[in-house]
Amino acid sequence: MAAAGPCIVTGASTGIGAATVARLVAAGREVISLDIAAPPPGVAAHHHCDLADPASIEAVAAALDGTYASLLNVAGVPGTVPSELVGRVNVVGLRSLSELLFDRIADHGTVVNVASIAGNTWKRRARQILELLAIDGYDEAVAWWNANVPTIGTDPYSFSKEVVVVYTMQLAGRGLERGVQVNDVGPGPVDTPLLPAFREQTGAEQMDWLNAQVGRVGSPDDIAEVLTWLAIGEHRWLNGNHITVDGGLSAGMLARWVDTRSSPDGRA
Repeated sequence: MAAAGPCIVTGASTGIGAATVARLVAAGREVISLDIAAPPPGVAAHHHCDLADPASIEAVAAALDGTYASLLNVAGVPGTVPSELVGRVNVVGLRSLSELLFDRIADHGTVVNVASIAGNTWKRRARQILELLAIDGYDEAVAWWNANVPTIGTDPYSFSKEVVVVYTMQLAGRGLERGVQVNDVGPGPVDTPLLPAFREQTGAEQMDWLNAQVGRVGSPDDIAEVLTWLAIGEHRWLNGNHITVDGGLSAGMLARWVDTRSSPDGRA
């Protein structure tokens, strides 16, 4: 049975985060929202939290002094922003907040992280990911990011989401003794306020081609549906998983019913 208590949602004010808050509130859950923007409707409390600023993270963690049923790390930035900001928000800030709050997650509670299908390739850089995750300290981790990511073999956004996948696996092991389940969701393209930035990063023609392979772009509620189930649903032995939610796009690429050679990038 899912743990009782409030759910904390980062990146709660727009897009996937706002859709997730709406589902949690509709399910009768008390929600505490964390964001740099104004609070979404229906939350019990809201805290300004900037994951790029360790002082902001520490202040929020100090203000949250209860026990919580779930932490949903939804906040993130696209690959069109500077590399260091990607690292601060998508990786170092997410981890710092999670570390500060993990012991306050109730027994049999949940942590749910938002990664991306861009994180599917985490095995290619497992050594570097584990090296980064072994570093204690916000500033030290940012320094590693700045020194290593320019030659990591992929773009900063994709690497950030690969790290989230592996960090999810690490937390899953640490939560076993208390029955805390930790999983992540890897969305495909989703129609949120960040979609124009992803179109810029991927290329508009390539993005349109990707969406056409599965019939449409995802909606925030498509992802929120899975996030909410992972946070408060009935699942007893689901732990440490990277769950792809992309309408079948990744499966099609692997099984080759999506012919990537016909894509704009493939023809280039």
